[in-house]
Amino acid sequence: MEEAIPYEEDDALDSKENVLQKYFLLEWKLVKSLLDDIVSNGRVSDPSSVHKIRSIMDKYQEQGQLLEPYLESIVSPLMFIVRSKTIELGVSSDEILEVIKPICIIIYSLVTVCGYKAVIKFFPHQVSDLELAVSLLEKCHDTTSETSLRQESTGEMEAKCVILLWLSILVLVPFDISTVDTSIANNDDLGKNQPAPLVLRILGFCKDYLSNAGPMRTIAGLLLSKLLTRPDMPTAFASFVEWTHEVLSSDTDYVMSHFRLLGVLEALAAVFKVCFQYFESMPMLKKYH
Repeated sequence: MEEAIPYEEDDALDSKENVLQKYFLLEWKLVKSLLDDIVSNGRVSDPSSVHKIRSIMDKYQEQGQLLEPYLESIVSPLMFIVRSKTIELGVSSDEILEVIKPICIIIYSLVTVCGYKAVIKFFPHQVSDLELAVSLLEKCHDTTSETSLRQESTGEMEAKCVILLWLSILVLVPFDISTVDTSIANNDDLGKNQPAPLVLRILGFCKDYLSNAGPMRTIAGLLLSKLLTRPDMPTAFASFVEWTHEVLSSDTDYVMSHFRLLGVLEALAAVFKVCFQYFESMPMLKKYH
């Protein structure tokens, strides 16, 4: 009787993608059990589970399509925790960051493997989430670790990236953003053509992140490209371009300024890629051409 081919030899005869799929199906059982534990507790109770999930996901950097059928079952419940816990605990609570940071490490690992477009399809996008996400990003922004190494290991970088990506879909609400900005009701000094305070807060964060040496710089540019190309953003757009002109004209020579120059150029490229007609429709921009 012919001896059965060992599993390893059988793998060698199969295509790389099919082999990886076999292994992922085996590892998915572990991932699913760890995710179920996180969802049932409404938070990460065992930090080692985050490392285990991320280690498994990282194996498929070149085969992200294998994970895509599982994205909804991973991303949706995790983002539900981020959203619901932010509402429950409030952004003023320090506990909220301890809850969302390890969860965002998992979500961001999927972004690096599958690409942001595949992942953000499963982010919540209720209109009321816009102010919530801005406040949550503000909380993360005001709580910065001392070193970039610690920032990455504790999930601060991943949390900021995930919230920036969340905002990149939330700013696409199909009506004037000022109508969902509750701060306007208490602001009698707001000019008619002045951007809504909510928009100014987003712009402030993005300008800061354009100086970042990591992925926040690119994602901030993505968010700006979605926000500034809205039909109700001509004033904010013109103001941003004026600011970029000042940055590009600056003679400052220090490390962060170089990253900021890169960030500004990336942001402008992203904005004009989305809506190049802005360049033609605004005469004041042509002087920078």
